[in-house]
Amino acid sequence: MPRVIGHLDLDYFYAQVEEIENPSLKTIPVIICVYSHRSEDSGVVSTANYNARERGVKSGMPIAVAKRKLAGIEAAFLPVRQEKYDQVSERVMELVKPRVDTLEQAGIDEAFFDITRVSRESFDSATVVARSIKQVILQDVGLSCTIGIAPNKVVAKLASDSKKPDGLTLVKPEDVKSFSSSLSVDKLYGVGTKTSEILRGKEIRTIGELATTKLELLEELFDRKLAQYLHLSSNGLDEEPVTERGEAAQISRIITLKQNSRNAQEIFEQLAPMIEDVLKKSVERRVGFRSIAIIGILTDLSIRTRNRTLEVPINDLHTLRKLVYVLLGELLDGFDKELRRVGVRISGFTSLANQGSLLEYIKP
Repeated sequence: MPRVIGHLDLDYFYAQVEEIENPSLKTIPVIICVYSHRSEDSGVVSTANYNARERGVKSGMPIAVAKRKLAGIEAAFLPVRQEKYDQVSERVMELVKPRVDTLEQAGIDEAFFDITRVSRESFDSATVVARSIKQVILQDVGLSCTIGIAPNKVVAKLASDSKKPDGLTLVKPEDVKSFSSSLSVDKLYGVGTKTSEILRGKEIRTIGELATTKLELLEELFDRKLAQYLHLSSNGLDEEPVTERGEAAQISRIITLKQNSRNAQEIFEQLAPMIEDVLKKSVERRVGFRSIAIIGILTDLSIRTRNRTLEVPINDLHTLRKLVYVLLGELLDGFDKELRRVGVRISGFTSLANQGSLLEYIKP
């Protein structure tokens, strides 16, 4: 049975969320920054809107360099608001999930989906489904997105990457090779700089050239697993299923502290609403959880975690708060720097569908 697979990519996600909250930003470059706080301009660019990208601003660029590129131009340099972006992402996935057969969240701003049954195995019908997804996201959240539809995940990702922003690209099975053959090898999902450099060293620059390269040569250049992936994906072949995971596999919330701190009680009090929120989400799903983790982002932007796995699942606020406080203490014991941001994550879910609601444990 032919599969009908989609890839959804929220356009310049962080910056677009900021534009929705403040429409005046839509006409100027918007740069979302990860500040290190060592100086006013220290840190890197997380992402930027297309207005800024057209002027040479790129993800990972030092903020100071981005400011030089935009010298004399009105622009907005904004700090990352991860908790806000997490909430918007979660809402988008909630909107998409009932409209597809299976949804696999691949990141905060992207997801694969299978619509083989919804589209009745028809690629023409798939475009109707994709347009309805784009429309409901735009109407409910205000975000534009780009969607690629193809016979598998690899080609669906290529399709969504080919036309941004607000694009919709359909690649039918018979068009896969003609669509992908002229594309650069680094457009393949999972092919990074190092792999593409090795391929270019062998005069393999396009996906079409990679498709005609003998598997034996690829196995000389890479380990067997990667070589086989490159061989199959360049020929438009990918049997990997769309598997529900991502947001379904864990629930997390993270906050920026009012000020950098190492005071456990002070940090815990600010984190308390997030603890209640993740528990509320688990209760709404009617699941218990066995794994609890505390995530800390230090003032130097390094990330530290502490976690605990329990023998039996829980879903009561008192136990969760107690465990989070213990883990926070263990986290702080592991370094001398102050925390800038802190979060909580629960996972290892077990269905509690036959048990009563515990919403009364959560403050409104």
